Amino acid sequence: MTINIDSGFHLIYFSDESYQEMTVEIQYKGEQIAQINQDKGINQLEIEILTDYIEPNFTPKFLLDDFLFALSEATTYL
Repeated sequence: MTINIDSGFHLIYFSDESYQEMTVEIQYKGEQIAQINQDKGINQLEIEILTDYIEPNFTPKFLLDDFLFALSEATTYL
């Protein structure tokens, strides 16, 4: 399942063989910036901040409120 947010964030929910439970990838303007997994349970979600981007000139700069909204939406479906 993919959710597009007007601020440029995209949330992609999937089951990755690297994780035991569901995972959500957070993208900003097409670049993967973070991944949240629930392997330790729904009350101990882990977030991995990613720094290797496809586009070398990509700068992950966005409004804090937009990022917090994306995080909130991401955890809603986990």
